[in-house]
Amino acid sequence: MKKIFLIFLPLLAILGAGCTHNDGDIGPWFGTWQLEEITADGTVDTGYHHDIFWQFQNTVFCMRKVTAMHDVYPRWGTWQETGNDILRLDFTNHDNDHPEGSTIYTPFPETHIRPNGITELKIMEMSGSELHLQYAAPEGTLYDYYLKKWR
Repeated sequence: MKKIFLIFLPLLAILGAGCTHNDGDIGPWFGTWQLEEITADGTVDTGYHHDIFWQFQNTVFCMRKVTAMHDVYPRWGTWQETGNDILRLDFTNHDNDHPEGSTIYTPFPETHIRPNGITELKIMEMSGSELHLQYAAPEGTLYDYYLKKWR
């Protein structure tokens, strides 16, 4: 019994030291957030079907759509919190297999977030489990995003 304990003790120490936040702690942003509701000028956007999740890690941002059949479609970008009240989403990325503007680097249209560009969202409220963001679109519409921490 003592031998087994001595074998598993170093393994437990290694597991306990494992990194779950790649390249440091990003605070309350880390993890998966479900986009629960979008409003446009105060009116609920009925074109949104509550099927998109936002994920933050390091500077990487992933927007995932999960269908009723559990198919998952990711969209990739980068993010940055500027000051204490702005979330900047950048969808100007590309790689060798996907040129700039390809689907994998373009946000879902129902989010109203600018494709092939940088979108600044005002952080209206943020707690450990809820997030309220606001975006003033160039055409004058004011979008509000309500997210809840999922994991």
